[in-house]
Amino acid sequence: MFFVDVLETESLGNRSYLAGGPDAAVVVDPPRDIDRVIAAAARRGVRIVVVAETHVHNDYVTGGLELARLTGARYLVPAGAEVAYARVAVADGDVEPVDAGLELRAVATPGHTPHHTSYVLEEAGRAVAAFTGGSLLIGTVGRPDLVEPRLTEELARAQHASAHRLADRLEDAVSVLPTHGFGSFCSSTAAGGEHSTIGAERAANPALVQDAETFVRELLAGLDDVPAYYAHMAPVNSEGPAPLDLTEPRRADADEIARRLAAGEWVVDLRSRVAFAAGHVAGSLNFEADGQLATYLAWLIPWGRPVTLLAHSADDLARAQRELARVGIDRPAAAAVGSPAD
Repeated sequence: MFFVDVLETESLGNRSYLAGGPDAAVVVDPPRDIDRVIAAAARRGVRIVVVAETHVHNDYVTGGLELARLTGARYLVPAGAEVAYARVAVADGDVEPVDAGLELRAVATPGHTPHHTSYVLEEAGRAVAAFTGGSLLIGTVGRPDLVEPRLTEELARAQHASAHRLADRLEDAVSVLPTHGFGSFCSSTAAGGEHSTIGAERAANPALVQDAETFVRELLAGLDDVPAYYAHMAPVNSEGPAPLDLTEPRRADADEIARRLAAGEWVVDLRSRVAFAAGHVAGSLNFEADGQLATYLAWLIPWGRPVTLLAHSADDLARAQRELARVGIDRPAAAAVGSPAD
């Protein structure tokens, strides 16, 4: 029997997947902090033999390259994606073995990006799950405007065709397992629900119930703002992200914090807004550690500007550091723990 474990990154509205059989597994669209993935595989007692990317991501830094390096897994990346590292270039129809009787079949589903590829998990030749990345989401599709403005309408039409391609070739009971859509800005509209199947999407997803012209018109009219940091994610993922470093940042004293503020750097207070309102370091900015810290801090900070983190506790600091690393803010310039008076 196959299994599928969900690895949720709630703050970014994304999911990664560990799927396999009794001995071996595939990881689809892994997060930057791959220690979570390795721990999940250890709990299952399986080897990671395949790491698969549905596309070059625009909203987070992938951990796929490093995960494949550490585990020796084959690293699948769509053939149309231009990347600077060695990988297995996957084309439509390619089949990758995972475990005995368990295979992963690539299905070209352009739309979210020109090279987007979904993966269908097949057990004994029967499709049981579809990892749809940013193609067919729960009740919607991935947005088509993140690559190049001149391609947006073309990609919107491709999304409609790709959704139909999946629905036409898969049975109603096949699980739909998207990467985006749980609060992610990569979703074209708000996605609803936690679980879905091809049958459920066939009955309600606009991409499958509307004609192409109506779908494209309404999709393009409903697109919202794109987080500014998205512009930096695809280049990092195409070049090949550096290994993640979550070692504790250097502690800063009051004088250093004052110097950094005077230099125009960002000093970010991670406490609740209530605590911040009651008292804070003058000049610091409040981004609560609880919530979508990475999305909103990365959206607003001038990219590349040093950031110093002020946290109530060492645990809050470590959690924030992990969150920010997921979107490419790798190393805080410094940090401090305690109250503003401390």
